[in-house]
Amino acid sequence: MNNGNQYDLASFDRPTEALLRRLVNAATGRLGVPLRVIDFRPRRRSAASASEAKVTLEVNGTTQPYVLAFRNRIRSREDVRAVVAKSATADFPILLATTYLTPALADECVEQGLQFIDLAGNLYVHAPGQYILVTGRSANQDIRRLASRSGRPAISASASALRMIFVLLSAPELVNRPYREIASSAGVALGTVGSVFDDLRERGLLAGTDDRRLLDPAALRDEWAINYSLRLLPKLNVQRFAVGDPSWWQQAELPAGQAWWSGEVAAAKLTGQLRPGSQTLYVEPAARPAVTMALAKHHRLRADSAGTLEIIDAFWHLDDTRTEQLTAPPLLVYADLQRTREPRNAEAAALIRDQLEQAE
Repeated sequence: MNNGNQYDLASFDRPTEALLRRLVNAATGRLGVPLRVIDFRPRRRSAASASEAKVTLEVNGTTQPYVLAFRNRIRSREDVRAVVAKSATADFPILLATTYLTPALADECVEQGLQFIDLAGNLYVHAPGQYILVTGRSANQDIRRLASRSGRPAISASASALRMIFVLLSAPELVNRPYREIASSAGVALGTVGSVFDDLRERGLLAGTDDRRLLDPAALRDEWAINYSLRLLPKLNVQRFAVGDPSWWQQAELPAGQAWWSGEVAAAKLTGQLRPGSQTLYVEPAARPAVTMALAKHHRLRADSAGTLEIIDAFWHLDDTRTEQLTAPPLLVYADLQRTREPRNAEAAALIRDQLEQAE
């Protein structure tokens, strides 16, 4: 371990592959233990499975699949036994990932047959023909600070922070622009910028002060896409409408710089891999009454809570080149496809995610 941000992980209640790799690096870096991550698949189907993932580790050349259980803190033997109880219905052995296990709790895990890994380097893994046990490593100040935050949501999961993180991910050059410019692009208060930067830095997702750099944009994108529908979307005045002609959107004329397609329509435009069955449209709040009225006049929109068109307040202010495009930034398109939970949107979402990763 070093004195930097390797301890400051993304939220334990929303696991990412980057979080797991940091845990493995922290636990094995000084020990020379032959352990590495070779597959990671988060489980996001329900709130109950949000803190779990399926992972395959390689232990000295031998692969072992696990159900990975992330917990911010394990405070008691009862907490250990609660995790152990899940093993009765788990497809694979459970591997507990947490900030820190005291020697007594590590011993309890071993006694219960619960494999574990923590940030201090405590580790218990037994695969066929393999046995690794390291306990008694103490938590330093950084680990104690991280563990003490257990149960508190990250600042960067708030609606205002999500606005800011969105523009940073959509226009990476903004990360080193003045705070006032970032606040203007995100539509947030000036004080939000410093707080979000501090939180990202504390969680190991931002490096530098004068020369800032996002350390794990892929993990941050995944986190943003999950939190968007939970924390920000409900504040964006979502309205639904029914439209008689399912292909109406092909003839719709949108005012440049005021309205942008997202979801299935944007995916069709960006990938050519989808035939839209619904439409998602973001509109500048000030222009929304006029835009909605014009669309209603030309395409016979009518309010309907089960309608296929949703109109949502736009929440970003990027440069003119981006503003002139009639599709929303790809990260938002990806998040909107994900929140539909429609299998037919999965391929288009994966293509857009690939495009985002290739653009890094």
